[in-house]
Amino acid sequence: MENEHILRFIFFSGLLLRCTSGADDGCRPASCGPTEPIIRFPFRIIRRQPSRCGFPGFDLYCDNRNQTIIRLPSSRPHIVKRINYVSQVIYIDSDFCQRNEIKSLNLTDTPFDFSTIRAYTFYNCSSQNYGFMYPAMPFPCLSSANYSIIAVRTGLFPPGNMPSSCNVMKTIEVPVRWNGDIRSELELMWFTPSCRGCELEGSGCGLKTEDGQIGCLGSSGGFSTSAKYGLSLGIGLPASIFLIGLICYTASRLRSYNETNHQSIDFFSTAITPQPASRAGLDGPTIESYPKTTLGESCRLPNDNNICAICLSDYKPKESLRTIPECNHYFHADCIDEWLKLNATCPVCRNTPESSSLVTPCSSTSTTSVDLS
Repeated sequence: MENEHILRFIFFSGLLLRCTSGADDGCRPASCGPTEPIIRFPFRIIRRQPSRCGFPGFDLYCDNRNQTIIRLPSSRPHIVKRINYVSQVIYIDSDFCQRNEIKSLNLTDTPFDFSTIRAYTFYNCSSQNYGFMYPAMPFPCLSSANYSIIAVRTGLFPPGNMPSSCNVMKTIEVPVRWNGDIRSELELMWFTPSCRGCELEGSGCGLKTEDGQIGCLGSSGGFSTSAKYGLSLGIGLPASIFLIGLICYTASRLRSYNETNHQSIDFFSTAITPQPASRAGLDGPTIESYPKTTLGESCRLPNDNNICAICLSDYKPKESLRTIPECNHYFHADCIDEWLKLNATCPVCRNTPESSSLVTPCSSTSTTSVDLS
């Protein structure tokens, strides 16, 4: 009979937890299809997630082929390929072939910005042999039996070396990574709202329902009073009932065992000593002790490594970089500081840094010539 009562309590508590936790189900991550990007704050899918689940200007749509679409007010709609919530970068289809038009990307009246902007010149060549040079990018989808359309990144191929059969069509500017391919995807980034800190902690962020401010969902400040009460009731009550039931059941079994074997066992004599929580990252003074460098106007880093391995963005003049001792790997100071608070290892080589002094290869007063493009 006692076990039956315990099972009833657990069943009722499970129903209560489901009802309570379901109050905020509308803001759960969603997607347009099984192979499509996962959509969460600051983005939201129109007609699938409420407006409170996203930030103004970050609305996405699902088309009739279950593809994720972003509609830029001053440009054409684009297919969303993927989203990096930590780096705050969204990758979209360049769409030159499907639209059969060549034009620059216009981000007027959008919350997005160009991460890196690069110019490409399109040529119309009368010959079909568009593989005669590198780094020309052929566009068979825009070509025909009588001509070939190719694109060349401005500055990588001397204009005087172009064959006489190739005529300039148009030069456009688009956001693409230094080793990217404009035929596959373009990249945009956003700065507001800034959820990078929450994403690095693995909690994500969202709008607070009470004051409209941005907060980490894993922190107490990220929920309203009613939501916190619901979570406390939905999670704490079932857990307490389950624990009490488990103790009662175990005590009952022990009493039966004692009566049978005439043994005296004090069930509550075992002391449980809590273990201190371990800290995986480094403290602030240790992180600040690592060398910090202000990148000059023309400063080359070792091994020509000009990209931060955490945010995947190119280094720019006047930015602050921090060096991991021993392995001598460089990162944006803000990026590596957040990383080292959670992890004590280098994100590139995974070695554990040791406190030591390093001679930085450059400073803000460096005059060495370098091309960071």
